[in-house]
Amino acid sequence: MSLKRKYDVFNELEENTSLEQAQNGSKLEGFHLAENEVVGRLFNMSSEKEHNVLEIRYKSVFIIGRSRSCDLTLNGADISTKHCAFYFVENKAEPETPHLINIIDTSRNGTFVNGNRLVRKDCILKNGDTITFGKTSSFLFRYSNASFTANSQHDIRACKDEPLKGGTGHEAEIVNDVFKRPSQSTQPGVRKALSVKNIVQRPTSVFDNYILGKELGVGHYATVKEGKNKATGQTVAIKIFHAQKTNDRKKMEQFKTETNILIKIKHENIVRLLDRFIEPVSKSSIQTYLVLEKVSDGELFDRIIKKGKLPQEETKAIFRQILSGLKYLHNNGIIHRDIKPENVLLSIKKRTSKDQTQDGPWDENELSICVKIADFGLAKFIGEMQFTNTLCGTPSYVAPEVLAKKTYSNKVDIWSAGVLLYVCLCGFPPFSEQLGPPSMKEQIMEGKYEFYSPYWDDIDDIVLDLIANLLVVEPDQRFSVEDTVNHPWFANIIPQSQLRVIGRPPLSQNQTKPSSISEIMF
Repeated sequence: MSLKRKYDVFNELEENTSLEQAQNGSKLEGFHLAENEVVGRLFNMSSEKEHNVLEIRYKSVFIIGRSRSCDLTLNGADISTKHCAFYFVENKAEPETPHLINIIDTSRNGTFVNGNRLVRKDCILKNGDTITFGKTSSFLFRYSNASFTANSQHDIRACKDEPLKGGTGHEAEIVNDVFKRPSQSTQPGVRKALSVKNIVQRPTSVFDNYILGKELGVGHYATVKEGKNKATGQTVAIKIFHAQKTNDRKKMEQFKTETNILIKIKHENIVRLLDRFIEPVSKSSIQTYLVLEKVSDGELFDRIIKKGKLPQEETKAIFRQILSGLKYLHNNGIIHRDIKPENVLLSIKKRTSKDQTQDGPWDENELSICVKIADFGLAKFIGEMQFTNTLCGTPSYVAPEVLAKKTYSNKVDIWSAGVLLYVCLCGFPPFSEQLGPPSMKEQIMEGKYEFYSPYWDDIDDIVLDLIANLLVVEPDQRFSVEDTVNHPWFANIIPQSQLRVIGRPPLSQNQTKPSSISEIMF
């Protein structure tokens, strides 16, 4: 396909968008579509002679194929009589675009979306998708109410620049990516972040703005991948939640409202939420993407595993930063709900010379450590933490009132912080099946724990006093974040009158100390 043809496609996109916006205005904002109303358009990319734009119109089912009885007729030896069907489904993820198109392949030679063949599955179309019928008929898809952005105009101009003929610069990369012939693989693959997607703005896709890269981690409800902002080059972390049903519009609206609030949160000890996207993946499910600040030096969990436990002064410096972040969240009416070492990330600045003065009690090769709380305020959207013995949770950090399914406040974060502090100092949690009987759930509900000898023999009594005020079953009697910050442990001089002697009993014959927190987590 020649560059001239590619430029013509972009020109047709631009001209049709401007004309349609002038004619229709906010035609689709009322959530209703009339019979035969234009929902989307296919811009021909595969013919040198035909410069046509094909319209997809609203009806019960829209058929594309070689037969004249089809709603849209395509010529070609590899086009089936009825090649594919378009179904129109309500869009519960983005009310601004009330209906989406669900494409189902019914052909022998295949229907491809962005190079991936549809095999026994449907696919919700997004703006900028490349659809290929058979092997030769390729089209660029656009919803009828999509609008252009400044970035899209830049991409169009880039494609018209003469240097593209050389095919070596950034602009050439855009053309090569956008108009690459689809592969014939039948295996589902990673969706390409095509630059052509900058043409459209509504509904916005994470792939419009970011290039997804390597996998950073996998959890029981989400996968985290590295991402790169196309406009700024900033490296980010993109959390991809597993697909969810779209049967609760009220919950999704609440999610969008509250994540918009979280996007405004800015504190040095909290991982920033930069953006969020909710995208349909089928006629009955959506996928959520959270774009987060990337913190590159691992989790607090990994540091504890590596060292076995943390020195008292190092723990104090890290815990002080955690409390600073929690205080900010609580002052803004946000409960974290899932404080644990995996959700505390570390940004470490390396020490390159012994002449450099460390800003804390860190390892010899570390100049400074900035603590970042991750996953703040998000647990409510994936379901409250439930007590379970499966691999799907970390119940040893859950507050008693959550297990009892009672109304709770931000004091649940204080309980979890108390468990985290305990873990940092001795390397294992205060509640576990290995430390029973009773069971871990009963230990938490009763607030039954000890500072076992010899693991706590070298820890100051004042630290034990703080933990004892955090792990209090009754929330009203538990410390607040302000009480915790003002505890004497954080002062350089602790009056002797404020010390109390706390016992350190040995493990009983029925108890077994976990070798590390990894036994509890996994």
